[in-house]
Amino acid sequence: TFDRFAEGELADHVLEYSDANVAFHQSIIQASGCTLIADLTDRFFIHMRAIRRVTMRRGGRAETSIVEHRDIIDALTRRDADLAERRVREHTLGLARHVEQHCDFLD
Repeated sequence: TFDRFAEGELADHVLEYSDANVAFHQSIIQASGCTLIADLTDRFFIHMRAIRRVTMRRGGRAETSIVEHRDIIDALTRRDADLAERRVREHTLGLARHVEQHCDFLD
C-alpha cells in the first residue's frame, strides 16, 4: 500500500496517500475478524475522508503517518502483538496531538 509513496515525494501525493491510509486502517480492522467493528468503522471512514485529506496536509502529518504505518506493519510482520498494540496506540495518540496542534478549523 505504501511502497508507491517515495520518501520526499509524499507532499505531492497527499490525496492518494490519504486514500491508502484509510485502506490501511480498514485492512487492519478487517484482519481482526470482528464484523461489528468493521461495519462501524466503515461508516466512520466515509465521514472521515474529507477531514483526513485536509489534516494530512498540515504539520507534516502525512510524512509522520507513513513512518508510523510502516512501523505497525513491521510489528505485525514479526507477529509481535505487544509491539503492534503499542505502535497503534502511539499512532492514534500522535494523531490526536496533531489535530489539537494543527486543526483548529475543526472546532
